[in-house]
Amino acid sequence: MNRKIFQVQHAPFKKKLLEAGIRKHQSVIDDFKKSIKELLGGEGLVNEEEMDLSQQSFNTEQVQKANAIGDQVAFANEEMTLLNNMLPSIEDIHDQVTLGSVVVTENRIFFVSASIEEFEVDGIKVFGLSTQSPLYQEMKGKKKGDKFSFKDNHYTILDLF
Repeated sequence: MNRKIFQVQHAPFKKKLLEAGIRKHQSVIDDFKKSIKELLGGEGLVNEEEMDLSQQSFNTEQVQKANAIGDQVAFANEEMTLLNNMLPSIEDIHDQVTLGSVVVTENRIFFVSASIEEFEVDGIKVFGLSTQSPLYQEMKGKKKGDKFSFKDNHYTILDLF
């Protein structure tokens, strides 16, 4: 675990985390949209009269894949709304784990916000954790010094802000 986390100014770091998380999440949304566009528009769909059965089957499969990705985009957009709604209060410092908390453990640093793959801010790697995740449910309401377990991993909260 990166010791730099113990030297950061909490409120400004949380703001940077949220801004970086929003950028990373927007990148994921953009990638999903690009995939949909490629599935639906990149194949040069022929007109229906010329389409044989194999082409129809292929197109149906592409549309189904695009719809599945569309569901992921909808979920990602909901999480983006959540992230944007966090902006006004992100610099609040927490004494127990809740939405917007940075939770420092001996294994990993968590940012309770939305599901965001590990990202880096000021040389510190952070994992975005949704309040819907089972791991969050284990740490919810805990305070600095508290311990919790998830699956076969044991954590101690070294810092919380």
